[in-house]
Amino acid sequence: MKRRIACACIIALATGLAAGCAGKTGGGTDSDNPTVIEIETYYNGAAKIALDELVEEFNNTVGDEKGIFVKASSSGDMSELFQNLNDELEKDAKDRDLPDIFSCYGSNALEFEEEGLLADLDDYFTKDELSEYVDEYIEEGRVGKDNALVVFPIAKSTEVMTINKTDWDKFAVDTGADLRQLSTWEGLTDTAEAYFEWSGGKALFGRDAFANYMLAGAHQLGEDMFDIKDTDVSISMDKDMMKKLWDNYYVPYVKGYFTSIGRYRSDDMKTGDLIVAIGSSSGGSYYAQEVTVGDDDPYPIETMVMPVPNFEGTDPVVTQQGAGMAVVKTDKEKEAAAAEFLKWFTDVDANSRFSMASSYLPVKKSSNDMESLEKIVEKNKIEWNDIVRDTIEVGFEECNTYELYTMTPFKGSDNCRHIVEDSLQNKAAADRETAKGLMETGKTLEEAVSGLVTEENFETWYNELSTQLREAVQS
Repeated sequence: MKRRIACACIIALATGLAAGCAGKTGGGTDSDNPTVIEIETYYNGAAKIALDELVEEFNNTVGDEKGIFVKASSSGDMSELFQNLNDELEKDAKDRDLPDIFSCYGSNALEFEEEGLLADLDDYFTKDELSEYVDEYIEEGRVGKDNALVVFPIAKSTEVMTINKTDWDKFAVDTGADLRQLSTWEGLTDTAEAYFEWSGGKALFGRDAFANYMLAGAHQLGEDMFDIKDTDVSISMDKDMMKKLWDNYYVPYVKGYFTSIGRYRSDDMKTGDLIVAIGSSSGGSYYAQEVTVGDDDPYPIETMVMPVPNFEGTDPVVTQQGAGMAVVKTDKEKEAAAAEFLKWFTDVDANSRFSMASSYLPVKKSSNDMESLEKIVEKNKIEWNDIVRDTIEVGFEECNTYELYTMTPFKGSDNCRHIVEDSLQNKAAADRETAKGLMETGKTLEEAVSGLVTEENFETWYNELSTQLREAVQS
């Protein structure tokens, strides 16, 4: 992973560190000979702009006072970043070129932690300092057999449901549909059927990150799909639970009530292919504000944000997500300097400003509500997007009233998640095409799907998924 220091003076400072700062244990303190900290993220768009501005502010204030200079760069997207990191991990130790801090999830950090490459941030934060952060965010960052804090929360997200309220209202006026029906998966499925019939065959709903539906849904229904005891992992897939997940995604999907066409469901909302979508709260700045159907002129829409649905009769659960930051184990000076930046970046003011710009959620308990954010808005005279504001507000509501779910990382957990992500989604998409082909021959919708929405078809999928996952955890 080759990175270039932006200007010659920084290169000179970096090469002078060993001589100028040797022996320090509390982070750089010499503003003429700073400790240089390189950060590699996957941020782009609003999040990258916000991070770059805050890094510059840190360098000109606290960093200047304490002799720390931070340089942030982005690999462009998450997959590219993790590929670059994995490429470095495969090299001999002497040839590795890792950043001092990098964005990662617990599953990505696991292999680095096993090789002893990550700093334990418990060494740089007191218990009182850690208690200021949302408990679940800190616990998610504890990885490996020693439960070390190796992934630090810097901004989080969850999932929210967005609605094209303009077109929903037309449907609701004609049919009496109520937004409260969207509070459960069962209600969403029934409403999607009604919308399909009213609209002449259009889908109501789609979602991103299908694995979240399966994993959080299974947890909500009473049984995690992966039972982890120390380093042993077993598959737990109660058939009734899996059938409920099937009935509320596969069945409406093959009937055309749900869909997925573009890369993200926000893209499908912009083209009018659906009017309700679930995606990451961090995508607030990308939500549709107008719709263009085919060659027609675009028309503006009102976008509404709601919490994600739950299964009837269950306690509310929502996925907790968002990469944290890992600090590479180097020396006490560099590690302390890295921790100093993380403390500053996650303090209420800086972290709240980053959140408002990027649609992420701040990580401290004291900043985890709208009242706190509104104070920051007033103090800094910030103007922010109404949709981002609504998204963050719903994100706070979920974080404060739902159970936050995250998949516990284990060796091979990323592969298992990919299997869960693709298994039912790919089957639903393929079988929908089969149904459409049958309808083109003159069959009705019910005739076309009659051979698909069967117990036998469910059993076949269930057994295939079970086999794939068991083989994955045993490999």
